[in-house]
Amino acid sequence: MSNPTVCVRCFRYDPETDSEPCFQDYEVPLEDGEISVLDCLSYIREHLDPGLAFFVNCRLGFCQRCTLRVNGKVVLACETPVEGDIVLEPVNREEVIRDLWCKNT
Repeated sequence: MSNPTVCVRCFRYDPETDSEPCFQDYEVPLEDGEISVLDCLSYIREHLDPGLAFFVNCRLGFCQRCTLRVNGKVVLACETPVEGDIVLEPVNREEVIRDLWCKNT
């Protein structure tokens, strides 16, 4: 029996090379216990797409550098548990450096 998965729909955009943003879907397996949005992003970068850009620093909610939108709500990726399929977007699309990484993070 395989582990359950969640669909993680990620905003993708590199202003230097892309004419328009798009979304890309990833299937991320859920392990036993709680998994955070940051854990999902790390899994994607380590196992599925090493080019996915996002910012992480303290992993404890202090620095707030992992702030993004999850299903339209502004949250910290390191503190937000995944409870089903999610859509990830940058907080401010006008400030995107690449993908989920913004200038103010």
